[in-house]
Amino acid sequence: MKNHFLILKIVLSVSLIVLSIAVPVNYGLAGEVGSGRTHIADGVPLPPPTQPTPKVIDVLTADGVPLPPPTQPTPKFGDVLIADGVPLPPPTQPTPKLFGMA
Repeated sequence: MKNHFLILKIVLSVSLIVLSIAVPVNYGLAGEVGSGRTHIADGVPLPPPTQPTPKVIDVLTADGVPLPPPTQPTPKFGDVLIADGVPLPPPTQPTPKLFGMA
């Protein structure tokens, strides 16, 4: 039974030593994040930025029967208004007034 306690004491001692060393190291690394220092990472660098291809004017095509060519409207000589319904009576001439007759 003493042997089990001895192994447990050794494991706890080693783990406390490892934790006491690891905590200040991690604290130091975490403290440098906001200090303005730049960190360099090892690995594959990013490719250089690519320029987008220039856009060519899009041409829209549609399948089917093409539209007929536009027609020219006939020239208008005057505007004619047409209304449905009963036409107005022709205008009447007022009767002439004679002066001096009573």
